Amino acid sequence: MDSGDNLIFVHGWATDSWVWEDTVRAIGAANCKNINLPGHGGGYGWDEPTLAPALAEISKNISGLNEKSVIGIGWSLGAEALLASALEDQKRYKALVLVGATPCFLEKEDFPWGQPRALVKRMILDMKKEPAGAVNRFYPLNFTANELNSKAAEGFINRYSYPGPVNCSGEAPGCFPIFNYKGLTAALEALFNTDLRPNLKLSLPILLVHGGLDTVCPVDAGKYLASRMKGAVIEIFENAGHAPFITEAERFQKILRNFLDIL
Repeated sequence: MDSGDNLIFVHGWATDSWVWEDTVRAIGAANCKNINLPGHGGGYGWDEPTLAPALAEISKNISGLNEKSVIGIGWSLGAEALLASALEDQKRYKALVLVGATPCFLEKEDFPWGQPRALVKRMILDMKKEPAGAVNRFYPLNFTANELNSKAAEGFINRYSYPGPVNCSGEAPGCFPIFNYKGLTAALEALFNTDLRPNLKLSLPILLVHGGLDTVCPVDAGKYLASRMKGAVIEIFENAGHAPFITEAERFQKILRNFLDIL
C-alpha cells in the first residue's frame, strides 16, 4: 500500500462504523475513512429500495481522491455497495476487500446461494410492523452457535439490539438512537432488489473473506464472486459465521495487512 492510498470502510446492514473500529486501529493507516451508511447514522437518508443512497454516501467520501487510490473494505451490505460503486467507477479504485459478500442476496433459479424470496419478504414486512423483533432475531444469525458464546458476539448483539446505538454528542441535550428504521427497511428492500451478477467486470485486486458456516450470505456466494472476477482471491474461515473479521479478528487483520502490503 502506498502512502497516497485511501482506505474506506463500510459496515453491514443494521450496524454502523463501530464494527470496523478495531480493524481500523490495527491497520493504523493514515488516510482512512470509516463511514456510516444512510439510515445507519450517515449523512443521507435511505429513502428508496435501491443501493443509490449507499452509493451516494460512498461517492461523497471518495470524491476528489486520486484515481486508483481507493481501497474499499466492506462487510455484507457494505461489501455489496462497494462492489456496485467500483463497477460504476472502476478508475477510482485500487483494490477491494469484501467480507461476507454476495452479488445477489436472494436465492434464484440460477443462484441457489441466497436467501429464500419469501423469507426476505417476510423480514421486510416485519421491519415495517415490528422492527424491534425483526432486528433482534437477525443479529444472532451473524454468528455460529459456538461464536455466540464469545465476548465479541456478545458485544455486537448488546450494541445493536433494538433500539440500537445512540448518539450523545449533538448540540441538543440527551441521547438519540442513530438508526432510522424506515431507512433500514429501505436498505433491506435494496438487498431484495439488487443483482450485480450481470456486470461483474472488474480488473483490480480483490480479497474475498468468507465464513465457511455463514448462513446470511453462504460461502458459495463468495466462491461465485471469486470465480467471476479477474484478480479475486478468497480466504475462507472454515468455522466462522457471517462476521469473521469480528470473531477471528487477529487472523483477519493479519490477512488484511498482508494483502495491503503487496498492493
